[in-house]
Amino acid sequence: MADIPYSEKILELAGKWADGTITESEKTTFIDWYNRFDDRELLLPTEYAPLMERIEMEMLAHIRQRIAGDASPPSEKQPSLLFRLKPWRLRSSIAAAILAAIALTGVLLITNHRSAPAPATAQQKHPAPADILPGSNRAILTLADGSTISLDSAHTGNLASQGTAKVLKIQDGELKYAAVAADNQSKASYNTLSTPRGGQYKLLLADGTRVWLNAASSIRYPTTFTGPDREVEISGEAYFEIAKNAAMPFRVLTVSNPGDKDPMTIDVLGTHFNVNAYIDEPVVRTTLLEGLVKVSKGNNTALLKPGQAAQVRKDGAIQQIQDADLEAAVAWKDGLFEFSDEELPAIMRQISRWYDIDVEYAGAVPTDKFTGSVSRNTTLSGVLKILKLSDIQVSVSNNKIIVKS
Repeated sequence: MADIPYSEKILELAGKWADGTITESEKTTFIDWYNRFDDRELLLPTEYAPLMERIEMEMLAHIRQRIAGDASPPSEKQPSLLFRLKPWRLRSSIAAAILAAIALTGVLLITNHRSAPAPATAQQKHPAPADILPGSNRAILTLADGSTISLDSAHTGNLASQGTAKVLKIQDGELKYAAVAADNQSKASYNTLSTPRGGQYKLLLADGTRVWLNAASSIRYPTTFTGPDREVEISGEAYFEIAKNAAMPFRVLTVSNPGDKDPMTIDVLGTHFNVNAYIDEPVVRTTLLEGLVKVSKGNNTALLKPGQAAQVRKDGAIQQIQDADLEAAVAWKDGLFEFSDEELPAIMRQISRWYDIDVEYAGAVPTDKFTGSVSRNTTLSGVLKILKLSDIQVSVSNNKIIVKS
């Protein structure tokens, strides 16, 4: 975007946004420019230097205020669209200064719409590569006989009969099991729901338990529950809202190590909790929002109360966290990436799963920590732009994100 008149227009809009005089149509123009921005520096006339200096100073002051702590009540806080590092890590590419200043005020929303063609004056030297869309409701259902159903293309309504239950796709992104007869003598029939990278799905079990399944995850479960307890097995990440039944406790087995003969178990009665049990994560993390659960691995156990979490290492050791970040733990279910003092590799693993893209590090793996949140409806380029504003060098080539130290 090297055309000076168009650069002047963008700076004028930035100034209007900063002083509160921008119109809705001008906001749309500015956001469209942002979505097309190719990270090359704008050519700016010298008379705009004072404006840029003021924006940069306001930006740094705002960052320091955020780091010092926000005293507003949690209900009044809006999610930041910028991953934040120490102030001196945000450098002054003029375009980055504009974007960071706007993003830090919480008014720039990155959307997942196709932008209009660039104005004729906004000439680009190189064509922009095709963007990568975020994940969506995609999953494969494996029935008891081994046959499979692709749920993202399946019709709404009755899909199959499994044991004493009907399998229903009730809407896009949600599967339901409805018991049609009570038969405690029949042999349990098991199904498996699996999401690929770039997929998510919801499941309503026959007992009324609700399950949200994140990307690259699976859950194996009986089509109806019989016997003294209810037991399911998961890999990846899932959020549970367990239907209460004191006479039939609920148990979750996690598969975070292939071939593990002693999986971690979670025993519950009626509760809400999140389990992150990806194979490539260093720990299995259970975060409790409501109720009471017992986490066990071998001879080690931890009893969790609401607001607590348990981290189980590969060797079976359990670390109990008294004041867990509940919002960050379940943000994915609510359509957000949310990080609190999170290292870059952990962030990139989430991005990799949701956008179905590999990550490669060129040089040493950065050790910086980030705090912030971004909508999971954002295209990959939108997320990477935010990382670049925090001085992280990333590029995309052959369906791979390359992170440079």
